[in-house]
Amino acid sequence: MKRKLFIAGKDKRTQAYFGWQDKNTALLGIRMGYKDTADKLVDKALEEGESNNIRVLDTYIFPICFLYHHSIEASLKGIYLRYCGKILKGNHDLVTLWDNLYKEVILTFEDPNFIKQIKEYKENFIKYSVNDINFNELRNMFVEFNRLKDNKADVFRYLLMTDGELYFTESKFIDYPNLKENMNYIYDVLDFLYHITEEYLSS
Repeated sequence: MKRKLFIAGKDKRTQAYFGWQDKNTALLGIRMGYKDTADKLVDKALEEGESNNIRVLDTYIFPICFLYHHSIEASLKGIYLRYCGKILKGNHDLVTLWDNLYKEVILTFEDPNFIKQIKEYKENFIKYSVNDINFNELRNMFVEFNRLKDNKADVFRYLLMTDGELYFTESKFIDYPNLKENMNYIYDVLDFLYHITEEYLSS
């Protein structure tokens, strides 16, 4: 029998199903899958750390950061896609993506003309406030990714530049609980911004 990687199988309990997304939810599965997987890997790394399994602590950080980076990217692009109907410019650079999203979408949430337009077709209009969000703090966390030289999302995929040189030439430490806590904060904010976008644009 010829081996194949991707078969449908027969047991619904062992199948992955995709293709369920429409355009507006195209990035939802990506965002959820990357984020949930990263969270579970953090939990596993901490569990192994209790047994002093340094190998897991020191190697899981690569897929974890890669998955978190791409789930944030998918979240930013998902908000923009829902609002503008097209892909947000900025490639994989979280700072550029955020700056473009903030300028073209988030600022309109406080624009009286935009709110007036929404009121014209929303029967039950609710005005959402973003005043409690510290946008500078949020942006600074995206800057942190760039400081790890990860503005192209390459660092945690390869650790080597295209010329063969190492991205990191000195030791660094990352605290797993703090990472997960602050990632959850980022997602809480981005999920709220997506919720506002969805509520304003839905009839």
